[in-house]
Amino acid sequence: MVYSKHCLQHTNSVIDYLARYTRRIAISNARLQQVDEQTVTLSYKDYRQAARNRQMVLSGEEFVRHFLLHILPKGLMRVRHYGFLANRCRRTRLEQINTALHVLRTTQTDEVTVTHTTAPPPVCSQCKCPNMRVHWDHCSASSARR
Repeated sequence: MVYSKHCLQHTNSVIDYLARYTRRIAISNARLQQVDEQTVTLSYKDYRQAARNRQMVLSGEEFVRHFLLHILPKGLMRVRHYGFLANRCRRTRLEQINTALHVLRTTQTDEVTVTHTTAPPPVCSQCKCPNMRVHWDHCSASSARR
């Protein structure tokens, strides 16, 4: 839910603008096209011209200034929660919700425990040791290609 005071005639465009920046950073690495010692080239969508992709070339200092414009001052929150997630009542409401859902949670946990305890542990293909641990590679596919 978003509350926006009346501003001229374009309330919907203000809400659209805010929606794009509530959960992600405004200038991400994916938008950086080229960086050299003097300039930074980045892509952006020009919403005034049917959301066309455009490129902007900035000096290093100007890029840093643009980036710093998107950092909120200390104490300001980007997203404010309302309802049961509001800071004033979040803890008590979540405890009530967890208490109400506790019966459902325990039955789901018991079913999962039964299926996991009856399955044999993974066995190493080399030494046939039953106490094998699986380690996952956390790098993304895009960083693995580099």
